[in-house]
Amino acid sequence: MRVDNILTVDVEDWFHICGIEDMIPADRWSRLESRVSDNTLKILMVLQKKRIKATFFVLGSVAEKHPSLVKAIQRHGHEIATHGYSHQRVYTMSPEAFRKDLRKSVSIISEITGCGINGYRAPEWSIRDDSLWALDILQEEGFLYDSSMAPLPIIGNSGYAKTPYEINLDGGRLWEVPPLVAVTPLVNLPLGGGWGLRTFPYSLIRSSIRRLNHQGQPALIYLHPREFDRANPYIRLSLVKQFVVNAGVERTDTRLERLLDDFIFTTISDVLGQLP
Repeated sequence: MRVDNILTVDVEDWFHICGIEDMIPADRWSRLESRVSDNTLKILMVLQKKRIKATFFVLGSVAEKHPSLVKAIQRHGHEIATHGYSHQRVYTMSPEAFRKDLRKSVSIISEITGCGINGYRAPEWSIRDDSLWALDILQEEGFLYDSSMAPLPIIGNSGYAKTPYEINLDGGRLWEVPPLVAVTPLVNLPLGGGWGLRTFPYSLIRSSIRRLNHQGQPALIYLHPREFDRANPYIRLSLVKQFVVNAGVERTDTRLERLLDDFIFTTISDVLGQLP
């Protein structure tokens, strides 16, 4: 049985890291070197070679500064969704601020592409138990799916569903599309992206995807442009944050190549269209 998996990219720059606002506040971003275009183009070239389509969650502030990058993603035939505008964790925002941030990003990206936006992903998977109100706002704003709830401890909740599902809200329904995790007796492991995708044995990632596919379920993988850059400017981070951001970065491109050789990938909308 053929199962299409999901490939996604969070289009943000090297300095868009949650939790370092005291070191690099947002009002400094415009003065920092931007590397997002070159690194995203690297991903586009790999996907073009493999004839793979993906969903790109574009940060509104990046789209505002690099409209030609958004047009390049669109020109390659990929799905464009939003990553919000200001790269703030949802649970640090009020509902009013979240809606304003969401609308600003959608306005910018839609003006560039001429298309509506169906999907959203929160920075650092930050829709969780204390910010579930954001799902109602997404549904009210016309979104069809969200990809912001990680079935993981600390950043999410290990009890969250591990495959795409529909959420019943007061105003209607919204698809939720979680990242790939591996279930163990102690803790769920973050295999779908970030440090987990880069550092866990590839055999574990491959077997976890195969297990999902055998059940008729897709696995979701996520990438960041900065993970394809060996020359990102140095940021003095805590040891934990340094590990999360940089561990195994040199493996990102080869991991992606192996995944694209071993499995079928497409966009979120394409996969949701195949589900009951």
